[in-house]
Amino acid sequence: MKLKKLDLHILIEKEDSIFSALCLELDVASQGGTLNKAKKNIREAIELYLEDVLESGDEKEFIPRSAPVEEWLKYFEVAAKNLKKKILDKSNTAGLRLHQAVYAP
Repeated sequence: MKLKKLDLHILIEKEDSIFSALCLELDVASQGGTLNKAKKNIREAIELYLEDVLESGDEKEFIPRSAPVEEWLKYFEVAAKNLKKKILDKSNTAGLRLHQAVYAP
């Protein structure tokens, strides 16, 4: 299935020799013995999940299907640390790229 470009948040955690990957928007998980294998496996798991949900017409019930808040907090803790490194890197001249979400109930 060919999907439009999607921006999804993936949390990858290493425990012993296994990398576990979790898509936070869909609560879809996978794992791999290497970081690259975990990334490949989570991409395939997401594609299969979306294909199944779209073919069955269950979009309203299963998209989005958010992972627990604790997992999102882990993700944003790491994202904040990475952002700090980028800000403090004086050689970073890429400029600003803004991602936005407008909340208007």
